[in-house]
Amino acid sequence: MIGAGRPADILMYHSISVGEAPICISPRIFRNQMAILADYGRYAISLREYIAWLRGEQHLRDGFVVLTFDDGYEDFAVEAYDELAARSWKCTVFVPAGKIGSVNDWERSGRRRLQLMNARTIARLARAGVEFGAHGMTHRDLTALPAAAARDEIARARKVLEGTTGGSVTSFAPPYGRSDRHLRREISNYYLCSVGTRLARAGPNADIFDLPRIEMWYFRDPTRWRHFVEGGASLYFAMHQVLRRTRKLLLSRPAPSKQPSREKP
Repeated sequence: MIGAGRPADILMYHSISVGEAPICISPRIFRNQMAILADYGRYAISLREYIAWLRGEQHLRDGFVVLTFDDGYEDFAVEAYDELAARSWKCTVFVPAGKIGSVNDWERSGRRRLQLMNARTIARLARAGVEFGAHGMTHRDLTALPAAAARDEIARARKVLEGTTGGSVTSFAPPYGRSDRHLRREISNYYLCSVGTRLARAGPNADIFDLPRIEMWYFRDPTRWRHFVEGGASLYFAMHQVLRRTRKLLLSRPAPSKQPSREKP
C-alpha cells in the first residue's frame, strides 16, 4: 500500500445538532471545526478516496482528513452538507439501511429521538458526490447476534443502500464500533474497508477492517482542536485511551455480591 506509511486522521461525527447527548455537536461548533481545518490548509476527503490513496490509485496532497458521519441523521443534509460543499470537501455517511426515514430508536429511553434521512435525500446527496457507507440494517450490536443474523445485517445493508444511492457501497461501520475477527472477515467479503471507534490515528499498522477514528465530541473546545490540528494531541490521545481502558475494565467487573445480614442473637 503506497500511502500506508503516513498516518491519517479519520474524524467521526454523529448528529450536527444542539443537544446534551455525546452524539450531538452543534452546527456552530461544527462550522468552527471546519474553519480551523481550513485555516491550517487541511481539507476533507471520503473513505473511498482514502482507500484509493492507500492503494496508490489516487494522488492526494498532504493535509487531508477523512470525514465520517454515523447514523445518517437528517441534520447532516440541513447543517453539514452545504458547509462541506462550499469548500468542495468530501465525506462518508454511514446509514443503518433498515432505518432510512425513521428515527434513532436504538438510543436508550429518555433521550430525544432524532430524524434520519429519507431515501430521497440520500439519493440526492449521493448524486451530489456524498459517499454513503453501510451501518448494518437495524443498528444492532453485531457481536451479540447469531452468525447468520450478523451476516444478513452486513450483506443486506449493502444491497439496500446500493438500490437507494444508485452506486456502489464499499465501506462499513459496525454499530457501536463493535466487531471481532470473525465479523471483520465477513465484512471483508462485501466491503473494501470498515471503521471502528478506537480513538487513534490510522497508522501504517492499522487493520483496514477496523480503522480507528477520532471522536470529534472531545474537540468541541476550539483551543484544544487547534492544538490537535497543529499536531500536538498525542498526549491527549494517550490520556483518553487509558481512561477508555479503565472504564471498560470497571464495567466488565461483576458487582460485589451482598452478604446476608446476620441477626443478633
